[in-house]
Amino acid sequence: MNRLLLAALLLSASVLHAQEATQSASMTDADEVRIGRNLAEQFVKMEGIRPTPQTKKIEVYLQYVGDRVATNALRRLPYLFRFDPDPKFKSSFALPGGEIFVGGGILAYIDSEDQLAAVLGHEVEHVALNHCRDRLAKVLSDGHLSAQKVGQLKVADFFPGYGHDSELAADREGVNLAMAAGYSSVGAIRLLQTFLILGEQTSKSPTEARSMLEERIMQIQSLAKEGKNPLSAERPLQLP
Repeated sequence: MNRLLLAALLLSASVLHAQEATQSASMTDADEVRIGRNLAEQFVKMEGIRPTPQTKKIEVYLQYVGDRVATNALRRLPYLFRFDPDPKFKSSFALPGGEIFVGGGILAYIDSEDQLAAVLGHEVEHVALNHCRDRLAKVLSDGHLSAQKVGQLKVADFFPGYGHDSELAADREGVNLAMAAGYSSVGAIRLLQTFLILGEQTSKSPTEARSMLEERIMQIQSLAKEGKNPLSAERPLQLP
């Protein structure tokens, strides 16, 4: 590669990184919470989510477990746990500022409160570890937007995962949050093993996805072996 071209590319990458760092540094927690709320409402409209007496009760329960888990999070934000009843939504995701959505599809696989605590802890840590905030800063930088002008932001920018290391970190610290709240690490291990079995039953499941699940399981098993959490009995799920 031409040295001048390489230097130009490196300079461009350096400038972009500096812009993202500036965006993140200049963004207040209040900015992040406000943007997260706007993105959450965008998702609600996009999915056509309409509250019912049943879904409201489910959200009360999600908030109860989520509040317990988030008590020891490093970032003190108004974490809000929402429910999307779509059975095809077999996952959960976090938005900047602490907005967290849980899909009806993933709740169908959860059979203990400890498993739910692990899922919520994982998403809380995407916020607490600044994964959501850093992505927001990048999206703002790429779109040449300020934290005050966010009308062009798309909630879909926050659907993809955060990469190998960040996902492992969210797992590790999320389980630590759950354990600090009195939940057993067994729930997280069992749930990931369920996902592994489901993946093995799907011929199109990529090898890297299976490898990642195995790595996540081993990481949590290591936490248990280190004595950070007794392999205690799990609490029954109390979904209304």
